[in-house]
Amino acid sequence: MKHAKLLSMVAFLPVLGGLASCTRTVDNTIYFWHTCGQTVAAELQNRIDEFEQLVLKNEGKEINIKLSYRGSYDDILKAVRTAFSAGKQPTLAIAYPDHVAEYLASENTPGQYVVDLSKYINDPEIGFGKEAWIGDGDTSDFVEAFYEEGSSYGREGIYSLPLMKSTEVMYYNKSIVLPLVTEYKPELDTTQKAEDWIANLSWDEFMDFCYYIKDNYNPGGVSDFWPAFYDSDSNMYITASMQDNIPFLGYDSENNGEVLFNNPQAKEMVQQFKTWYDDGLFSTKGVTGKYGSNYFTNISCLFDIGSSGGAGYNYPAGGSFEVGICKVPAFNKDNRLYVTQGLTATVLKAGDDYDGEKALYGYKFLKYLTSTDVNTELCINGSEGYIPVRQSCYETDLFKDFSSNTSLMVGQVANIVASEIQGNYFNTPCFKGSAYARDAVGGILSQVFTNNRSIDEAFTFAENETKNQM
Repeated sequence: MKHAKLLSMVAFLPVLGGLASCTRTVDNTIYFWHTCGQTVAAELQNRIDEFEQLVLKNEGKEINIKLSYRGSYDDILKAVRTAFSAGKQPTLAIAYPDHVAEYLASENTPGQYVVDLSKYINDPEIGFGKEAWIGDGDTSDFVEAFYEEGSSYGREGIYSLPLMKSTEVMYYNKSIVLPLVTEYKPELDTTQKAEDWIANLSWDEFMDFCYYIKDNYNPGGVSDFWPAFYDSDSNMYITASMQDNIPFLGYDSENNGEVLFNNPQAKEMVQQFKTWYDDGLFSTKGVTGKYGSNYFTNISCLFDIGSSGGAGYNYPAGGSFEVGICKVPAFNKDNRLYVTQGLTATVLKAGDDYDGEKALYGYKFLKYLTSTDVNTELCINGSEGYIPVRQSCYETDLFKDFSSNTSLMVGQVANIVASEIQGNYFNTPCFKGSAYARDAVGGILSQVFTNNRSIDEAFTFAENETKNQM
């Protein structure tokens, strides 16, 4: 009897195993972790509601996309990393490209966490422009640098898509600056001539003008005053490097990330910046700990170089002076390239996405968000200064009307980005440690400016610390 009882229990074990595998819990929700403010998040939610109805109407499938705010970019990076270890990662996440590279580096096998979108993009039935009901167009319509960002990870494939972007522009106090321009160059005797001159400065020309301001403008008892301010030390360093073809980061023959910024040309560049800083021509957030808008609106500086997404912060209380907006002075007029910032989205393989359906609809939702009409409306209605990711967006009546509205600072910014910068952006390699490298080269400037390290010491420290993160 004991043997018979044991045999019956053994025979029953496979059945139990089968029942267990059939009853695993699957959450049908497609989670979308984001870093957006309330205005953008509200607009995203509107688009989620629309897309869910479109899918139901055209495919007869009920999907549920849930937005979840996860704080800053660094916060979301930490949250996703933690989620990987527990198998609780979302399907969609906003990320810096450097952070996508971190996710890729966390994989034990390719595709473990980050979905290669090229398998969808190249599909003849669901690729971009293949599903009319979504309303998206071909990939050739994307702003080239925005789209190419998704394949800058040193691994074959596409691992992110641009959602809404921003770049850098220069805000200036027209009420004070334009009269100074005419004093400095009497031949620039009209507002239009003065504005055109400011909009086409090289960095050397800009610094020469800042010398003139320093010597001839009385800031009226302001305790801290610089003619110019640069919000991001990192962007200042990297943009100058890219325009002057100074090595920054790269890949070796085996597609491993390389640190290239410790070189004589870069040190010479930093030495020149140090001279201008010591002469009181500009300061940076890395030095003061505050954004330039704090100084600009209080007339403690006359120029503020910062994100196109932060236009509203540079508007003075009560409109006490008129604000001009133009592209950033060029470190090399023959190679005007500008930084890209803003929202990038990546599709992750959720821990319970056993059949890949969540990833598929995550991709389809990104197609919808980057379609011409939706992306234009998303950027404009979000009202935070973001710019669309498709060329066709800039040709819509909605965008043209928005960018021609000179009463709106974000409209002025959109016009500058569309008509002056015209897609001339750069991408840099993204790999484990590249995010640290960006901060590290910004740290070179702030350390050298404040005499905390010599130029050689600052470069050596930044290089060693970056390599420790790789």
